[in-house]
Amino acid sequence: MKEEIEIYQNISAQLEKRRSDLSLSKRQLAKLTGISPVYIREVLRGDRKPSVLILRSFCEAMGMTLSELFASLEQEGKL
Repeated sequence: MKEEIEIYQNISAQLEKRRSDLSLSKRQLAKLTGISPVYIREVLRGDRKPSVLILRSFCEAMGMTLSELFASLEQEGKL
């Protein structure tokens, strides 16, 4: 079983990859989510443990669902 910190780092990496693939700046993501740019950076670096509501905001802003996020992590063996 993966450790909690490793799971959050994997979630952060997946979100950062999606943001990069979409060519969204962190500032643009902050505007789309209503979350401060500082908090966005901390989540994407893996320095914060975001709530489910925050994760949902990230996913919605990037055109995916929480289910898709977790399914991709599970498929890669990162959950």
